[in-house]
Amino acid sequence: KPIERSYGKSQILEKDYHDPNQIAIIIQEMVEEVAMRLRNHHVDTSVIHLSAGYSRYSTRNGFSHQKKIMATDSSKELVPYFLEMFWKYQENDAVRSVAVSCAGIKRKTSMQLSVFEDYTKTLQQQQLERTIDKIRDRYGFNALMHANSLIDGATGLKRSDLVGGHKG
Repeated sequence: KPIERSYGKSQILEKDYHDPNQIAIIIQEMVEEVAMRLRNHHVDTSVIHLSAGYSRYSTRNGFSHQKKIMATDSSKELVPYFLEMFWKYQENDAVRSVAVSCAGIKRKTSMQLSVFEDYTKTLQQQQLERTIDKIRDRYGFNALMHANSLIDGATGLKRSDLVGGHKG
């Protein structure tokens, strides 16, 4: 089976989001879903891409940026990269659509060791993420969520009940 060229998730929000903190939560939820797919397919990403479309009432269209990173499939590593990009490029405009994607896909063959990382902690983090993935595979993505996914404006809880973005 050929390897996917990229993994991504996008959504058109049901309303304009004016609070950047709420948009950051939505990005976190989306990145965690994409990272879970990377892990399930045993691949790493080395290029991340974030785009946000602004409200139709905005004078600007939005932004779209990508960044090369060390190859990873870890939510703990990917979420901060995406959020760093969001805070760098967002312009305090109302956001209506968000897309995250991961490219530079390579099969996971071995773990890249760094002199600055604690190997044991890295292994523990990988085991934790795999355990979370197993629980979510079995009981649904909402079986384990961050508390901030429950606050007003987060979309993860609502989206999990949708089939292909629509009410089933």
